[in-house]
Amino acid sequence: MLYAIHLVCSGTDFPHTVYFVAGTQAENPDWNSIGIFKVSNVSGKRRELVPTKATTSDSDMDADNSNSDSDEDSEDEEEGGSAAPILQLRKVAHSGCVNRIRAMTQNPHICASWSDAGYVQIWDFSTHLNALAESETEVPRGGSSVFNQAPIFNFKGHKDEGYAIDWSPRVTGRLVTGDCKSCIRLWEPTSGATWNVDATPFTGHTASVEDLQWSPTEDHVFASCSVDGHIAIWDARLGKSPAISFKAHNADVNVLSWNRCLNHLDTSLILHSSTLVIFFYITDLPLALIVTGWLVSCWHLEVMMEHFPFVILDCYQQNRKRINL
Repeated sequence: MLYAIHLVCSGTDFPHTVYFVAGTQAENPDWNSIGIFKVSNVSGKRRELVPTKATTSDSDMDADNSNSDSDEDSEDEEEGGSAAPILQLRKVAHSGCVNRIRAMTQNPHICASWSDAGYVQIWDFSTHLNALAESETEVPRGGSSVFNQAPIFNFKGHKDEGYAIDWSPRVTGRLVTGDCKSCIRLWEPTSGATWNVDATPFTGHTASVEDLQWSPTEDHVFASCSVDGHIAIWDARLGKSPAISFKAHNADVNVLSWNRCLNHLDTSLILHSSTLVIFFYITDLPLALIVTGWLVSCWHLEVMMEHFPFVILDCYQQNRKRINL
């Protein structure tokens, strides 16, 4: 069973060629592997990320269905034809289940995997990616052999298995990993294919660290979420405790993500007596976390002031809490 998956790279023009890695969760630990996949000849139609609102009535749309269908078919043909996608696969043996796997943003042939045996391994899959790039032969079902390859780095310093892992999108080779014992480790690349893993973990959660995400704009800032229901923001320059931490949910918080499109923030917000507003700064960027029931949203203060000037000013004066990162 495929358990962990991550995109390595993809093209921009049709037909697409996509590379990704995935890990298995087999009944027998020795049956597990990491798959390096190539899917080529992926065709389709270009679509808007946010569809424009319809300006015609339903009846007009129904009347145009036949014409639109034929137009779409022609567009599909223009964007890559009708041939079936081609799937290719190379497997690398992995001892134990693959809890999670991530490809490095800057060097996607370098991947990090979390094992249920409690260790994190770094892999160089350049040989397999090059072999896939040179081949166009589809792999028959069950026909791919398993390669025995040693990882280029193996860390066994975590006290338990884990799932949280993320490569920095800004600093090549920088990595954070979190385990089920609530500890977070910072990895710094050194010369050659080695890493210096901080001997003292970041601590602040009281249960399993479920996800970690580096800031898309700050080299030293990352976010974490945990089974303890908390979300924390960390600055690696400020020590081993979170710069800010708050209770987000009464249940587990398993995933989180930074908003990478500040100009496209959602402008809908409801403030009432049970809403928690936390103001803080990441360098010079003024932000506010809005916690309302099960909804957590992050706002830029300029956007908030534009839409809710009086309410936000009142909240800011009554619940002022600034943390300079």
